[in-house]
Amino acid sequence: MPRARDPNREAAFLIYKEHKGNIDLVEIASQLNLSAGTIRGWKSKDKWEQQLNGTLPTSTERSKRSKGGQPGNKNSVGHASSTPEGNKRAEKHGFFAKWLPEETAEIMQAIEKTNPLDILWDNIQLQFTAIVRAQKLMFVKDQEDVTTTKIGEGYSDTGSSEKWEVQQAWDKHATFLKAQSRAMGELRSMIKQYDEMLHKNWEDATEEQKARIALLKAKAYTDENDQIEDDGFLEALSGKVDVVWQEE
Repeated sequence: MPRARDPNREAAFLIYKEHKGNIDLVEIASQLNLSAGTIRGWKSKDKWEQQLNGTLPTSTERSKRSKGGQPGNKNSVGHASSTPEGNKRAEKHGFFAKWLPEETAEIMQAIEKTNPLDILWDNIQLQFTAIVRAQKLMFVKDQEDVTTTKIGEGYSDTGSSEKWEVQQAWDKHATFLKAQSRAMGELRSMIKQYDEMLHKNWEDATEEQKARIALLKAKAYTDENDQIEDDGFLEALSGKVDVVWQEE
């Protein structure tokens, strides 16, 4: 019995196709949690570039007669289609789409019409917003700022007991610094990716997409340990890229 085809093989090509071939195989491998060698092998064996350019042969001697009803055949007249409605989504969104909830399929349809650069920009906004919000959520006032939280209680014939968790100021601050460092690293990575994608397709990029990167370079690359304040940058991230900040 032949071995079943790995579903990730089709998914890898779909990602390659969605980016029109303008994506590193290492990135595809990262998204699918596979090795880059596996992706390179699939690309070569399945002739991705030829499929993308439409140069694969479309017919042979054995395939001249197309499947299904032939021209002039009226066998299906008066009969409803046996193809489930959900299969139309599967044809459009790939092999796994027929198992997706309706709401998820609608989101995928919306994403199809969105420029990859704009999708990445939305993620940059979300990441920076989370970093700013963390300043309030994880703020430590001073060394006396201790948090005591009741995390459990129990009862028995002899009485009751309670379990408490104590977070010292230095513990909370250390946790905050580690979280902020990771978040800033991720933000820098996304900004770098945005810059690379922008310059790779510079001629096709809009003026707004070009102006964004200048804004990011001016404000987002700050010292990880500096206090990040919402001085209007979040509003600018939402599209008002002509904002001018006063130097402190």
